[in-house]
Amino acid sequence: MKIPKDLMFEYLLSLENYSDSHPTLKDITMKEALDAQKKIIELGFSDQDIIEMKSEELMSEYKLWRKDTGQ
Repeated sequence: MKIPKDLMFEYLLSLENYSDSHPTLKDITMKEALDAQKKIIELGFSDQDIIEMKSEELMSEYKLWRKDTGQ
């Protein structure tokens, strides 16, 4: 079983927002990233599952998802 893509995309977006955010917003965007990670872990996945899911294909799908959803 794989991490649901919509949840993985939410996680990737939150990490991207964290890295791009102004220093005064780092706490907020880090909380978003940790919340997304917590949702993944609550489904029974581990940090290793997150790492293993990342691929060029997933990143291409993520970029398309961002464009389609206006994220």
